[in-house]
Amino acid sequence: MSDTQRGIILLVAMVAAVALAFVGMSLVRAVATGVAIGSNLDARQRAVLAASAALERDVAALFADAAIAPASDDLSRNYFASRHAGEDARGVPSVLRSIADYPTALPILDAGDGHLARHVVERLCLAPGDASVANCMLSPPSVAAASGTPPPGEPARTPYYRITVRVDGPAAAATFVQSIVSDMHANPRLSWRVLDE
Repeated sequence: MSDTQRGIILLVAMVAAVALAFVGMSLVRAVATGVAIGSNLDARQRAVLAASAALERDVAALFADAAIAPASDDLSRNYFASRHAGEDARGVPSVLRSIADYPTALPILDAGDGHLARHVVERLCLAPGDASVANCMLSPPSVAAASGTPPPGEPARTPYYRITVRVDGPAAAATFVQSIVSDMHANPRLSWRVLDE
């Protein structure tokens, strides 16, 4: 075998070694990316579960326990008898947009695993006081009641409530969950959604 043939073989072997090194680096990067994505999904799922627990606590305080008097604010339960002004495009109240905006008088729920839940319950009314058509978003009447002839036993119209939960987790991750609830159905949760950035 001549020196030229050995040189060509050496060159081909070096190119193959460099190509294998790039393939190995790509494989390591792909595995690391997969682990990071899995970790992010797990963290988001934990945050959503923490938000769900806070939301269920608020629903129980509103309807099952009747611990909240709906006509006036109750800061010990993070309840406001009217909507906050200054919500963002997603509907997140201004007091939840950043940790610094959250009033120190309002309690924070420790959901474990480094997750802290800040939550606000707002009655969808313009001002505190009695719920009326002029002041609040109320459950719709039946068709018969809307036409002026309510049937006997027509249930009273009830206000809607908006519960917004912000969960801050490890690595400064924030997840927002929001639900609209009302006392007009057996299941008071009318909507539930995760608010993405």
